[in-house]
Amino acid sequence: MATSVLMTTEGTYPYFKGGVSVWCDQLIRNLPDVDFHVFAVVPSPKQPLSFNLPANVRSCRPLPLWGTELPGRQEAVFSQTYARRLRTTTAVVRGQFVLPFARVVECLIDPESAPEPLAKALLVLQDYFEVYDYARTMTSPEAWAIFLDACAFLAPRAERLSLEEATTCMRWLLRYLSVLAVPYPNVDVVHASMAGLSGVPGTLSKLRYGSAFLLTEHGIYLRELYLALSRMEYSFRCRQFLHRLNGALVRMNYRYADVVTTLGEFNRKWQERIGADPGKILFVPNGVNPRVFQPRPERRPAPLTVLTLARIYPLKGIEMLVRAAALVRDRVAGVRFRILGDVADREYHARCVQIVEENGMQSAVEWGETSTPAAAYNEAHIFCLPSISEGMPYCVLEAMLSGCPVVATDVGNVADILAGTGVLVKPKDPADLACGLLSLLEGADAESRRESLAERALARALKQYTIDNCVVRFMQIYEDLRVCDMNYQTA
Repeated sequence: MATSVLMTTEGTYPYFKGGVSVWCDQLIRNLPDVDFHVFAVVPSPKQPLSFNLPANVRSCRPLPLWGTELPGRQEAVFSQTYARRLRTTTAVVRGQFVLPFARVVECLIDPESAPEPLAKALLVLQDYFEVYDYARTMTSPEAWAIFLDACAFLAPRAERLSLEEATTCMRWLLRYLSVLAVPYPNVDVVHASMAGLSGVPGTLSKLRYGSAFLLTEHGIYLRELYLALSRMEYSFRCRQFLHRLNGALVRMNYRYADVVTTLGEFNRKWQERIGADPGKILFVPNGVNPRVFQPRPERRPAPLTVLTLARIYPLKGIEMLVRAAALVRDRVAGVRFRILGDVADREYHARCVQIVEENGMQSAVEWGETSTPAAAYNEAHIFCLPSISEGMPYCVLEAMLSGCPVVATDVGNVADILAGTGVLVKPKDPADLACGLLSLLEGADAESRRESLAERALARALKQYTIDNCVVRFMQIYEDLRVCDMNYQTA
């Protein structure tokens, strides 16, 4: 009997491109004998697929957080929705919903709350929403009163939300908890591709069915959320609520996960700091197909070209790159910068383009996308990743296998990946990034320095970071967890 796995994602596979999506697609395609089900948290019900699903994906269920008139389960037959709403009376809400919901809100507001009470209360609510209507319940006066009371009496005075702030936070909670209103398949293993909301099915399936729960983190979800919240225009108290909500979910996921995989020492330290049991953490690096990404130095014609493959949004540090590009262009005439990736933040992209124009760099900087990344690496003399935050970026691994020397910011697990086979620079520092690029672009022996780094990086990648190594490791984890699960159920 084939192993069954529920792969849970958030803002990634199979609806968005990016490193985590590539990892999901590679893992699923390279394990054809595993039956996968996909549960994907997406921002909108109109989001199209970005990947063709292979035959071993037995089902794919999106959960749109926004873009629907009402949150929660959307029945295919209207009569079922109507009957569900009729059953959801005030007496039912007061008798079966109020107490577990109050417990959930209490756990979310308290930054020191234990994971167990939250998990048990969420499980009770999931049972409730299997029978009763989510939208009618969550928009009821009772739900609103519980939330207001918690804001007024549980939080210290300085942290209490105003009525306007409470309205905003309740709207967030209304959408977040819709993850409880949809059913999950009973599988051997739930594999969450990140902590946070996408890990909730892992916790609840473990408690309900006894399914094993595997949690893989690429970046550190809570850390990256903190960086994103710093740019939001909401009040401090609203941002604090959102951070605490997600923090409680992450701690719960760490508590109930049977195995937490990590991409390196940087991730491991953060996972332990947030609450992961050190005994559950396993190192499993990402992998790239060496049959696709191969060195072809004969394809690197003049002029000197610096390549960046990344989605255009703040965490990728593109603004730092274009500022550094202006400094490099002053020293190395004719150098070109290719920045290839979809625009995830249009306002940020416009700011980066403006910096290029202000420095008269329009002819030196190319913006675009590519469907042939292997060719792009082979046509570049240097690969540059200027990120502010990373896990184990695929683009660095691909560049290493392509024989393209790497200049990257010292963030996440990048230093562990390169291990001296690339150039590390400070994040958010255009001058240091420019120095790193110039060390491989300027001088009579620049070409030999690039070749030396490329050779050593290729040898390291072939030994450590191939897709075969990654897939074999995860298949072994699936099998081990399945055996443990079967033993537990028969005990």
